[in-house]
Amino acid sequence: MVAEPRTNDEADRRVGTRFGAVRMVLLDIVGPLVVFQLARSVGIAEVWALVLSGLPPAIGVCVDWQRRRKIEVIGIVVLGGIALSLALAMLSDDPKVVLLEGAAVTAVLAIAQLVSIRMRRPLIFYFAQAFQGGRFSTAGMAMEAEYDEFVEARSFWRTAAIVWGIVGLAEAVARVFVIQLVSTSTALAINRIAPWLIFAGLIAWTYWAGTRARASGALDDDPQPARRDV
Repeated sequence: MVAEPRTNDEADRRVGTRFGAVRMVLLDIVGPLVVFQLARSVGIAEVWALVLSGLPPAIGVCVDWQRRRKIEVIGIVVLGGIALSLALAMLSDDPKVVLLEGAAVTAVLAIAQLVSIRMRRPLIFYFAQAFQGGRFSTAGMAMEAEYDEFVEARSFWRTAAIVWGIVGLAEAVARVFVIQLVSTSTALAINRIAPWLIFAGLIAWTYWAGTRARASGALDDDPQPARRDV
């Protein structure tokens, strides 16, 4: 098993994680809600207030770019969602249609997770790498080495992709129903808060399941080289 990095990269990762948590709360949750209310208070239509509420998350992606000079998978998803909400706003004056952007992105990602189990590395693996500092960080390279060396690691990440995919599809369906039943401001709050709560739950499960696999010794014995056709 590849040794866990115990250098300054570990401290840097902890700092980066704290920074990411603060940035998430301010720019991905609180920011959109504040911008929406401010836009509505000056008379901007709900549809375009929803589009403007995507500015704080976009700023977050720019901050990440400034810090790392690259955009991770999550940043691409955020920008894709903003672009989709803008397109929906141009096609419809119904705020509920624009709010479906979140459910649509979640559903696409969930399907991609399920499809990716047939790829050499499932999509959730790349998300986890981004969370650990990116592909070229010490932790990211250790993850790649572990994935290539241990068949149990490959099985674990494919199982994780299935779990994330199923939960994502259930979340997308639930959000579609909720959007039809509540006000625009409430739906926006749910769109901004609920996904992060579900994301945190999935992260916690993934960490728990991975830790349990290591504790059982599954990743310490009988390494098998990765097949190059998966």
